[in-house]
Amino acid sequence: MKKYFKSLIFTKNLIAILIGFVLIICSTSPIFAAKRDKEYVAKQISNFRVDGKIDEWERAEAVAFDQLKDAGAALPKANDFTGKGRVAWNAKDPTRIYFLVEITDDELQDIHPPDSKWWEDDSVEFMFDFDNDVVREALVQWTLGANGEDLSAAASPDNTEWALSKSGNNYIYEVALDPTKPRGPNPGNPNTGMDFKAKDGLTIGLSFHMNDCENGVREHQIGWIAGNAWDAQAFGDLTFDREFLDVEPAGKLALTWAAIKQ
Repeated sequence: MKKYFKSLIFTKNLIAILIGFVLIICSTSPIFAAKRDKEYVAKQISNFRVDGKIDEWERAEAVAFDQLKDAGAALPKANDFTGKGRVAWNAKDPTRIYFLVEITDDELQDIHPPDSKWWEDDSVEFMFDFDNDVVREALVQWTLGANGEDLSAAASPDNTEWALSKSGNNYIYEVALDPTKPRGPNPGNPNTGMDFKAKDGLTIGLSFHMNDCENGVREHQIGWIAGNAWDAQAFGDLTFDREFLDVEPAGKLALTWAAIKQ
């Protein structure tokens, strides 16, 4: 009987150790957090300024916006509407997420005020699943107008710092979003911020895409992942990485840009 109880206690202890080991691995490895088809691994950048000068982004990998989202029967021609985006962060500024979005658009449509049919004006949308839970889908959206002024959805002067430069048909957005600051007045968003801090290995859901509007309506919406803009399963995984874009790993190739997992 004593041997039986000793064996039982040993088995219970072994199971507890194994469970603890698995939990540690799950909580520290971004592999277990990834749930979606694509992943962007955001590296850190230093000396970041939202000033339209984008030298600090040089080594960040750009993902093409070559997938249809909520509008358009086919992808537009490149000289009509095309774009790409990049993501970065910094551990000393952990409540903000940095973006660089480059767009070519042959005609600007800006006929609506902020928070009124912004999706029918030329604009960029940043959508997050901060809980990284494709079932619950607690999604938050920022929208920035191509006029360089309009902030819609959750975007507000408190939580959005951005610079938009335009040259001919080319637009460059440099953006820093802070989810911890008060949100915009859109009824679907509470006016308070949320608890968020980026850290190495953290994974959240991300979809960023652009609206192309002409003749009073939205003709195309394109992004880096196909699927409905409000479908969390049509997001990608955004994983924050400790590595710096401006530091070469000793003895290795300079693989310090964002990784795309197909």
